[in-house]
Amino acid sequence: MSIENSCVRLDEGRWNPKNREVLEKLIEKYRNTNSYAVFDWDNTSIQGDTQQNLFIYQIENLKYKLNPEKFNEVIRKNVPTIDFDERFKNSEGEVLNLTKLANDIYKSYIFLYENYISTKKISLEEIRETEEFKDFRAKMHYLHNALPSNFSSKIACLWEFYLLSGMTRTEVKSLAKESNDAKLGESLGDVIVESSRVLRGEAGIVRGIYDNGLRVRSEMANLYHELKRNGIDVYVISASMQELIEVFATDKSYGYNLDEEKIYAMRLKISADDVLIDEFNEDYAFTQKEGKSETIERFIRDKYEGKGPILVGGDALGDESMLTKFKDTEVLLIMKREGKLDNLVNDERALIQHRNLQTGLLDPKN
Repeated sequence: MSIENSCVRLDEGRWNPKNREVLEKLIEKYRNTNSYAVFDWDNTSIQGDTQQNLFIYQIENLKYKLNPEKFNEVIRKNVPTIDFDERFKNSEGEVLNLTKLANDIYKSYIFLYENYISTKKISLEEIRETEEFKDFRAKMHYLHNALPSNFSSKIACLWEFYLLSGMTRTEVKSLAKESNDAKLGESLGDVIVESSRVLRGEAGIVRGIYDNGLRVRSEMANLYHELKRNGIDVYVISASMQELIEVFATDKSYGYNLDEEKIYAMRLKISADDVLIDEFNEDYAFTQKEGKSETIERFIRDKYEGKGPILVGGDALGDESMLTKFKDTEVLLIMKREGKLDNLVNDERALIQHRNLQTGLLDPKN
């Protein structure tokens, strides 16, 4: 049966036409055959990184449930105190480390906690004008950028996740919805923030940089709908936190409408009263790199007679293992980013889908 006469029809959208045709044929081939597809979330299913944007939103709005002592403990937890790489210097050329940055961050957090987070003595607009907020914001972003460049991805990821400890799962999901909605309405691109020139502290003056903004990717949502409509299950495996992906992937306001039980992402331990604890839940894989393939092997493939996914989508090194691990995978959908997954471009199974960095939209051109 030709695609024109079949019931498989992806929206034209901004797909590269060849990619759309291959995906339609794949769905037609495997419809109602107890098959499944697996996708990354950040910069694959959406434009942007939902976890990073929540980190940004927390700072901008001081959304924390940690007292100063616990916050001070969390920002140092499991992070080595050795000096960073030579690239990580302050404005005076001094190489920095965790201790110098964390000491300054902690000092500012005490002020922010006492004047806004716990008491709302002054308004958010007023607190944002303080030197303490400026120093806190820039040094949090600087440390956030330094960790993955100096230490393991596990240390860097968990440091970010632990900032949500003290909240219930319901509170985290509510915060994720707030953050998503705010960041979907903001401009895409890098933002640079400088620390206080008044409160130089131990770390001195630094500049933090972050990639701001999110966009829904309608073509991916439509692909997921069409896979499901044709009896092919859709899974998401993400290196962001479970609660965040559950919100973005299942809340109907975003249009993906995926099944919560088919989402596998990072999980912290949870207390008896449903509060997140600053410890990783080792009952699940660390869903990055080989941990994504491990998740498929442990939790998914046995539901499909041991078969691997027919289609895997990803955008970065963290997805490479699940893109290449399974012999049953017929198509690799690579949402191409500059300098990422270049080694897979010539794989005969690969569909290379480019996107416009300025708009976040897919680019139909090769």
